[in-house]
Amino acid sequence: MKVSVVFLASLLLMQRWTAQVSGHILDQESKPLPGATIIYKNVGQVTDVMTSSPKIIEGTGRIYKIQTDKKGAFFYIGMDYGIYEVEVKGPDGRHLYSGKKRIGDNADPDVSNTLEVDLSTVESNRVEPGAETNLATEKKTKEQINLIRHENSNAARINKLIIQFHGALDAQNWPSAIDILHQLIALDPNRWEFYQNLGTIQANQTHYQDAIESFAKGAEVAEKALANAADPVQAKNVIGDLLVAEADAYNRLEKVDETVALYDKAASISPHPAMAHYHACNTLSNNGKLDAAIEKCSLAVAEDPMQWEYYQLLAGTYNNAEKKKDALTAYEKGVEAAKKSLEKSDSNRTKTGLGQMLNSEGNLLVEMKKYEDAVAV
Repeated sequence: MKVSVVFLASLLLMQRWTAQVSGHILDQESKPLPGATIIYKNVGQVTDVMTSSPKIIEGTGRIYKIQTDKKGAFFYIGMDYGIYEVEVKGPDGRHLYSGKKRIGDNADPDVSNTLEVDLSTVESNRVEPGAETNLATEKKTKEQINLIRHENSNAARINKLIIQFHGALDAQNWPSAIDILHQLIALDPNRWEFYQNLGTIQANQTHYQDAIESFAKGAEVAEKALANAADPVQAKNVIGDLLVAEADAYNRLEKVDETVALYDKAASISPHPAMAHYHACNTLSNNGKLDAAIEKCSLAVAEDPMQWEYYQLLAGTYNNAEKKKDALTAYEKGVEAAKKSLEKSDSNRTKTGLGQMLNSEGNLLVEMKKYEDAVAV
C-alpha cells in the first residue's frame, strides 16, 4: 500500500499541466491588428497549488511565440502553467505592449488565459519595453479612455501621414508635401519639426512670407516644448536654427533690419552663435553697411577661428571698406585656416576657397606694389 502511494505521488510530481491561451490585439485606431507577435516567456512557476500557501519558484525561461490572424485574434493550446512576461510586437517588430500574466486553471481567480489588448486605450508613455506591467492598468473613467483613444488615433494618423510625406518628398511633389504638413500640424500643433519642414519647402518654392510665418511659429513652439528638455544645448541649437531660417527668408525679401535682428536673436540663444554672426555679416556687407558687417564677421571669427569662410568674408568686407592692410591680414589667416582644414579633409570646396583667397591676397599685394610677395602668393 505504501509503495502505491509513493508511486502515485511520483506520477503527480511528473504531471505537466498545460493551458489554452487566446486573445485579440487591436491597433491604435481600435481596429484588428493582423501579423502581430505575442511573446510569452515563463519567468515563474507556482508550486503547492493544492495547499493554502502556494509558492513561486524560478521559471523555465521557455518562450512561446504566437501570431495574430487577419482578425487580430490568436490561439494556442499547450502552454505550461506558470507566470509569464508578455510582450506584443507589431508586424514591423516594434514593441507595442508588455506586462505579466499567470497562466493556469481557468477556475483559479488569479489566472487569466485570455489577453485582450486595445492599443487605442493604452497611454503611450506606459508602452515601454520591460515595463513591469501594463496589461492590468488601473481603471479609468470613460472620459479618460476616450481622451487616450483620441490621442492614440491621432498618433496612428500622424504616422501614416509621415509616410505619405516622405513619399511626396521623394517624388518632389511639393504641393502635396505642403498639404500633408498642414494636416500634420492640425493633428499635432506642438511639433516644431512640422513647422520647420513646412517653412523649408515654402522657402524653396520662393513663398518667403509663408516661410517666415512657419519658421516663427516653429520657434515659438520649440521654445515651449524644449523649455525643460533633457539636453538644453541641443534644444537651444534647434531654436537658433529656426530663427536663422526665418532670418534667411526675411533676407530674400530684402528686409535688412528684420533679417539682422533675427540673426542677432539666434546668436544670443544658440550655444554656437558663429554661423548666425556670419549670416548677419553677409547681409550687412551685401547692403553696403560695411562697418556693421565687419563687427559681425569679427564676432564669427572670435567664436570659431577655424572656419576659413569667416575670414574670407571679413577680408572682402575690409577690402570694400578700403581697409587694405586689415583685408590682407584676414586673407592670410583665412589661407592658414583653409590649409589646416585640408589636412583633415580633402574638400574641393575648401580648395576652391583657398585658391580664391590666395588670388585676392595676391591682388592686394599688387595694389600695395609688393610684387615679389604677390608672385609668391
